[in-house]
Amino acid sequence: MGLGRSEQRLLSQIERALRGSDPQLAAALVTFNRRRSHLQMPLRERLRPSRVVQYAPVALGVFVLSMILVSVTMLSRPGQASGPADAACGIAYVPGCPSASAHAVHRATDR
Repeated sequence: MGLGRSEQRLLSQIERALRGSDPQLAAALVTFNRRRSHLQMPLRERLRPSRVVQYAPVALGVFVLSMILVSVTMLSRPGQASGPADAACGIAYVPGCPSASAHAVHRATDR
């Protein structure tokens, strides 16, 4: 994880101030950095991403899947429409559309 420009600039200013105020400390810091530059940072000192960043892909996936499910549910119809006037009957309640129970009653009385 890299530092931003402003953070890098601030660290450079601190480093210059330390070199000017204590040359021995600056020399010790340079020696320490040379000896430790090839080693990895210990696991306990590494920064972990926040929970928001960590779970963002999962949340996005759940959101997309739920939107697909809602779209499929809203756009699907229980049966084929017999004409252009009946096209909306399978999606939502429209005055004048026969309900499924009315169809069953008509079929039972027609026989």
